[in-house]
Amino acid sequence: MVHTRLGPVPLFIMPYLGALKAWIYAPVFALFGVSPLTLRLPAILLAAVTLLIFYQLMRAKLGPVWAIIPLWIMAVDPANLFPSRLDWGPTVLMHFFQAAILALWFSYREKAKPLKLILICICAALGFFDKFNFIWLIVAFTLGVALCYPDSLKNLWVSSSRTARWAVGILFVIGLGATLFFILPVLHLHAATLPPMNLKAKWDGLLSTLSGDAVAYFLFENSTGIISFVPFWLIVTDCYLALACLFFMVQNAETRETRRGGFFFLLIGFLIFVQIVVTPQAGGPHHYSMVFPLPLLASVFFAHALYGRVSTKNLHRFAALLFVGASTCIFVVNVHNTMWYLSRFRTGSHFNPRWSPEIYSLSQYINEHGLGAQSIISVDWGLHNQLHALAPRKLQRRMRDCWPFFQQMENENQENQVAALNSIFPKGKTLALTFAATKETFPETRRNFLAALATHPELKFRLVKDFWSAGERIYEVYEIDRSLTQTAVDHAAPNRNSDYTPASPMQTTVSATLRRIALKRGPI
Repeated sequence: MVHTRLGPVPLFIMPYLGALKAWIYAPVFALFGVSPLTLRLPAILLAAVTLLIFYQLMRAKLGPVWAIIPLWIMAVDPANLFPSRLDWGPTVLMHFFQAAILALWFSYREKAKPLKLILICICAALGFFDKFNFIWLIVAFTLGVALCYPDSLKNLWVSSSRTARWAVGILFVIGLGATLFFILPVLHLHAATLPPMNLKAKWDGLLSTLSGDAVAYFLFENSTGIISFVPFWLIVTDCYLALACLFFMVQNAETRETRRGGFFFLLIGFLIFVQIVVTPQAGGPHHYSMVFPLPLLASVFFAHALYGRVSTKNLHRFAALLFVGASTCIFVVNVHNTMWYLSRFRTGSHFNPRWSPEIYSLSQYINEHGLGAQSIISVDWGLHNQLHALAPRKLQRRMRDCWPFFQQMENENQENQVAALNSIFPKGKTLALTFAATKETFPETRRNFLAALATHPELKFRLVKDFWSAGERIYEVYEIDRSLTQTAVDHAAPNRNSDYTPASPMQTTVSATLRRIALKRGPI
């Protein structure tokens, strides 16, 4: 999955994903190999560091008591745990840079140092390089600072020299140009077939993501045990607290600063959601995940500001009881949702086929029998990457991901179809891996694959193995035997003294065709 290289170094793994995560994982895999532990543990540790950064931010502004309560809520929040364990999206680096930017900004407000602004810019650049949709946070953060903290911008402008202002202006223009250069092609990649904007659907998607419902359904195709009302009422509470803060006149500078922080978080969350709404390509849980934990942070800052306005001892106790009661309710719901999620990992549970642990059984079978085949292909999306990573290096060279061709095969002319099939199925045996009927990622891949086998008699095929989970067939392995007699397209014969098969001009052409189809298909 290398889209762009800088010499031998991978630069982008997809048109909209930089190779930052791959650079982090490369030494981990080199030292400890690929396993569930080496895949999951770095992401989990980084998510834990992100929580500590948010804790330090709240502790510095609100004190340890007000910081520890939201920390515990976030620690068991499905919007944090579910995607972070899998780093699905990916979201872990996104939240890490988000937390770092916010913490650095509040630290800058306490003690203005240029180094902190430089670090904010570095985190923003790395977050954008990691995944282009980080631009939503950058835009929201910039507008939030301009609207909520104009005094900081004014002081920064006055204290800067003319040379520094020109340098910042030039860097801004360069950064804006580079951002548009990278983003515009991605936005137009698949714009013609995108559905019309649906505000209600995107609002429901946000609430579903923040409750954990969306990720749970994606993994298990069932989320009936998730209690999903908390995000809605948390956002409603934020709005009421914001109105209350507007009506109360505050003389204390520290309380005014805390209240301003609440509006800052609320505004950033709102602006991120607006950008998701107006971006047709957006709408997945990994997109809405960027809003976490802004509603919770806003509510804590607003509650702290209002608590400071309470004058009598009895009202103090009532306000504290109200805050602790609401926090306890959210915490209990989060614990319930998390325990339901964890209980789904027991043996015999139903999984989305793309997340089934049965993938390890399939991998073991391919590793044991794959060396007897000339080629191992994945017919549908969602199989190749895992199997390739878990295969020995000797076998990896024979593995190919062919889902783009099988998805678009009907749209190719007869000549291109024959050429591609001759390349995909070389002389000798090929193992083809696909999802079972009704379990496909793209139903047309399996349908076109079977149609190709049925209409080309030189491809002798049989189902050699299937894999079941929770009483359902999910994976199928086909053996395709292409006759060693002369065929319409004569491939270069394998070098029997090595595992390398030199590519013929036809194979090179077909590989380029597959890449073209994959790029046309765009992001999933």
